[in-house]
Amino acid sequence: MRSTLPPLNALRTFEAAARLLNFSRAAEELHVTPSAVSHQIKDLEERIGVALFLRAKKSLSLTEAGEILLQGAHVAFGALSRTMDDLRALAHAPVLTVSVPPSVAMKWLVPRLETFRERHPDIDVRISTDTELPDLASGDVDIAVHYGDGDYPALKAELLVPNSVAPMCSPKFLEGETPLRCPEDLSRFTLLHDAGGDEFGNPAYDWGTWLNAHGVTNVDATLGLRFNTSADVLNAAVAGAGVAIGKTALAVDDLKSGRLVCLFDAIVPEEAAYYVVHAMHAADQAKVTAFRDWLFREFAGA
Repeated sequence: MRSTLPPLNALRTFEAAARLLNFSRAAEELHVTPSAVSHQIKDLEERIGVALFLRAKKSLSLTEAGEILLQGAHVAFGALSRTMDDLRALAHAPVLTVSVPPSVAMKWLVPRLETFRERHPDIDVRISTDTELPDLASGDVDIAVHYGDGDYPALKAELLVPNSVAPMCSPKFLEGETPLRCPEDLSRFTLLHDAGGDEFGNPAYDWGTWLNAHGVTNVDATLGLRFNTSADVLNAAVAGAGVAIGKTALAVDDLKSGRLVCLFDAIVPEEAAYYVVHAMHAADQAKVTAFRDWLFREFAGA
């Protein structure tokens, strides 16, 4: 059971009196009367059930219990002071709100974000997952990573990374007795469909369109598994659930690590890409510049 602590004001009074070994000087420091200090100490001793001071006619000293409590008070008030400093620093830390598509947050940004926080611990980063570009002029969002054509009137937009589209799967599908070697072999594997976000309705990510373009007639494009986000599609492919049509920019870590491989030399560049976008005036803000520069460094090494 948690013990009952004495009032914080009584402990604060004791710490001052014990440190100064003088009730009058403690009263001056605390801006109270000596009798108030004496009353607080007496009340504290009654609560604890032990004397804290040895009171002589012209001197004041600590008992063994008083020495122990003073040491504890120094530790406790020191920790509390540091905590308050941290809270004040947090209250004054610049807040940076970043808008990204949900799949970018999951597959790319969040796994890397700690490196930004290590470089800029003074910036309080907040992530907003948005499928549409937010109103950057309002100031609610400072900077965005957006998938589109780069045409953003009255905004500053920079190409972060181009994108290509390709069938992808786990490398284990390329092995075994019935390996995946050509498009016709897809008849033996599950197709993974992206049924949400920018890819839904986009012919570049539609299995039916892809199969027709490659003359494949033995695969039913209506079958397979459907997911709401591109990240889920890619994660399912990594897990060996089937074959996906995915973004190379979004799957960059999976492709680089070998968790996914592109198939059939069928990588097709697409016009849409990922852009860093912010309001014109935001370029003068150190927090925005820091995040923008970090993004380009990270994608350069991706």
